[in-house]
Amino acid sequence: MIRLTAILGMTAPLLLLGSCMHGQQALSSGMAWSLQQTPEEGAKLAYGAPASDNVVLMMTCQPGGGEVLVSTVSATPAPTIVLTSGRERSALAATDAPSGMGEGHYLEASTHSADKALARFARTGDLTLVQNSRSVRLAANTADRPQVAGFFKACAA
Repeated sequence: MIRLTAILGMTAPLLLLGSCMHGQQALSSGMAWSLQQTPEEGAKLAYGAPASDNVVLMMTCQPGGGEVLVSTVSATPAPTIVLTSGRERSALAATDAPSGMGEGHYLEASTHSADKALARFARTGDLTLVQNSRSVRLAANTADRPQVAGFFKACAA
């Protein structure tokens, strides 16, 4: 339930993704990757507006476990979370639940830090979230790269 509450703040940005396509530019504007680590919750890597609950994609793991939980929100029900990095594509089987805020669906999928798209993202910083026929690029810029590297280092099995 804590994860659901933490992610509900990202409903609005992804609903933009389902509307007009200038949403890709709107979503990318001012967004960044941030890393938080606590002994209680493990490592969290989130793409969103800095210092806010406006999150597009979140990844969590327990240090050294290798398992990564990927969470996002979709405007429509979806059986998968699709991530691409370069030519690597991962369609992660997701659980789908109403977001609890009217419209939108909370999606959560489990994978491994060695997943082909995630492994390439860890190396290159390139990541795209695909929902239905739309996609939004969540690339890590130079300042974000240490955050991404720190997350995958913490998660490594």
